[in-house]
Amino acid sequence: MSRQFKEFKASELHCPKCGTSQPVGERASAVPGSQTIELLCFRCATVVGHRTVIDHSLGGKLAKLVGKLLK
Repeated sequence: MSRQFKEFKASELHCPKCGTSQPVGERASAVPGSQTIELLCFRCATVVGHRTVIDHSLGGKLAKLVGKLLK
């Protein structure tokens, strides 16, 4: 089975504070070096989800391997 999507982004998610589905914006996580993106309600800025960024390039794979070896 082939992959249909390389990257999937949500355009709307349910916001528990607003009580309805709202458009979302993205913000890099406050943790330095983190590969997590926070998804924010466009209306009230509540965090409604997270997205992990995976670097599939050769440089990204090598950096991840070196990081594991140095731990």
